[in-house]
Amino acid sequence: MQLSQVVDPLPTWLYAERYLGVGTRGYSPYSADAEVSEPHHPQHGGPGFAVPTFWIPLERGTYLRNGHSSALHEQYCADGEFLLPVHPDTLSFAGLPGRDDLLASRPGPPLWVVPTANARTVLVERIGDAEPEPHFVKLHFPRRLSRFTRRLRQPIIELQLWVADELDRVGVPVLPEVGGGVFGIDADQAWGFLLRETAPRHGAGPPFTVPLFALYGNDLLHPDDPSLLEQLIAVSGEDPLAYAVRRIIEPMVGLWLTAALGAGCTLELHGQNTLFAFNADGSHTRVLYRDCGIYVDPAIRADHGLAGLPRVNVISADIAAPREQVWSLTYDSFMGHHVLQRLAALLRDHFGVSVAALQSAAREAFATRGGSPSLLPPTVYYYDNTLLDAGNWRLVDTGEAPLWR
Repeated sequence: MQLSQVVDPLPTWLYAERYLGVGTRGYSPYSADAEVSEPHHPQHGGPGFAVPTFWIPLERGTYLRNGHSSALHEQYCADGEFLLPVHPDTLSFAGLPGRDDLLASRPGPPLWVVPTANARTVLVERIGDAEPEPHFVKLHFPRRLSRFTRRLRQPIIELQLWVADELDRVGVPVLPEVGGGVFGIDADQAWGFLLRETAPRHGAGPPFTVPLFALYGNDLLHPDDPSLLEQLIAVSGEDPLAYAVRRIIEPMVGLWLTAALGAGCTLELHGQNTLFAFNADGSHTRVLYRDCGIYVDPAIRADHGLAGLPRVNVISADIAAPREQVWSLTYDSFMGHHVLQRLAALLRDHFGVSVAALQSAAREAFATRGGSPSLLPPTVYYYDNTLLDAGNWRLVDTGEAPLWR
């Protein structure tokens, strides 16, 4: 991608999602795995595809909302029923709960969508013949992407809607999940979708948005183009070290601490969930967040007198791993190892920036924004290398010292 040719924000975003991630998925043995059929694959498929929908009466499902008012509700919820989009690869899955009943339901207008890097989250361009405000839909996907099978059941949908409200409350610039639907009445089997807007509610940002991995990933279609980060630094005229610290590292550390200390929510700031917004000359930037399927710390919430918890992803309840280990997973591994180390390598190789200087800046940002050594363990924790059933996971002590706090 050539920054000088960037004109339209939405096509730029979608191009970055699909094609600017080359070389960014080497952080685990499973990170590049994707059980997605070729027509629906972000890199291998065509410009978009149709997602079938079905009208589900409310006696056979539930439409959920949170505290975010949104025009999207009018597109998906009508009197006594709601529109359920189903990924084609999910609809062909023989073990899909309620599949026969679903196929007998009244069909709705198909969604014309473009896949994002996540594959099962898609940008909706049309609903039948209508062209609504562009928005994302996160779909139930009972196939494996990376380490996990990406089912989207009612407790997780409720979690994400709850977290979106909490992040909004503490001022995190999150792309909010605003609603969703669930098909089925069995709490263990009911599944559905989530609606996500394309911009945060807190403040107007720069016009262009890309996933953070697009800053340091290579371009699949134009492999000789320089990275987007190199181009942004060049056009800004700023010192590379200062640019990275002020515009990426400090905001990311700040967002993680704001959510963790203010709401007990551990943001997963890896390269897909973290977004980088910018204008064409690189002078105005902002770090954003998406995907509220995260872990919640009840101890932090109790310390702040905050009431309420979701049904799932609660540390010390259904999440057995100790708080310190979960926090290390999200801070040290997702943000530190998966993102900041890759950014640091690019800055070192292309600009001669000291990696130690970048790590020192992150440690200073962590300390000055309220981070305490007691919150996290003295070593880094990450998943073990075993794929477990039912979405289960185990954390192991890598024995490595944390580099970014």
